Amino acid sequence: MERLCRPKLDAAGQVEHLRSKGVKFDKISEEDAIKYLSQHNNYFKLRAYRKNYHQHPDGKLAGEYINLDFAYLQDIAIIDMQFRYLMLQMALDIEHFAKVKLLNALVSSDEDGYSIVSEFIASLGEHLDAFNREPERNEKNPYCGDIIKKYQPTGFPAWAFLEVITFGRFTSFYKFCGKKLDNEEMIDDFHLMHFVKDLRNAAAHSNCILNVLNPNSSDRRTNFKIMEGLSKMGISETTREKRMSNIRIQQAVTLLYTHKRLVTSAGVHTAQAKALQALVCERMRRNIDYYPDGHIRTTFDFLQKVVDNWFDI
Repeated sequence: MERLCRPKLDAAGQVEHLRSKGVKFDKISEEDAIKYLSQHNNYFKLRAYRKNYHQHPDGKLAGEYINLDFAYLQDIAIIDMQFRYLMLQMALDIEHFAKVKLLNALVSSDEDGYSIVSEFIASLGEHLDAFNREPERNEKNPYCGDIIKKYQPTGFPAWAFLEVITFGRFTSFYKFCGKKLDNEEMIDDFHLMHFVKDLRNAAAHSNCILNVLNPNSSDRRTNFKIMEGLSKMGISETTREKRMSNIRIQQAVTLLYTHKRLVTSAGVHTAQAKALQALVCERMRRNIDYYPDGHIRTTFDFLQKVVDNWFDI
């Protein structure tokens, strides 16, 4: 396959390239745009948000973006950065409280905490080799290396095991324990956590989230209870189906629902509610005139409705 090779551009060249694609600089000067691209964001990430805008299909302006100002890209990039930071924080909340829930379930059962870990590891089958390499890679990790060295030779108890496994492995273990303990609620928790794993990882790696908001990008059905909750908010079936057919919004709303379901601390819930209100109901609306129509505006409106109902302060 021939390598895709594009010329390297400095910030001034990047601005010129954007202008050639129809991007305007009416609300922010080219000089300020060059400064922004030099000091605050990179061109590759910023231009990703152009996917939310239409291009002229033909004529002398064919390929140029319709009604797209650099300021719009800058605004959504800043919002997205804050959004993924908050999604990651809330995902970490979910992980913490799910671990608390799992350990409480084990304490309330006849399990000793060791055998269930051994049984889980034995159940990995063809994935066992990959699992065995995980502790080896972390033996010198300053945060969990000591735990691995202490328990690896004789076997991990559940409370130590949770400190050294990845989030993906944790969700699998959570499901295994739910089945072993015949706990349907935990199995439902697993499906929710497993569904938001990609969003959690994307946020941790600082990937763009709000750059592709068009519908019909998900091939998975949304959890029935989530759709029921959206219905109770007064969101029409058409809007529910359309907005939740976007995989990124589907995962984000699922994360919000899972946080509401699993986080048992009133203090944590209130803190995140305040953060969501500040971002979704205030920051996303600050320059709402930038988005008079299209997927960005409808997504912002949809997220505000969800936050106002599930995270009201």
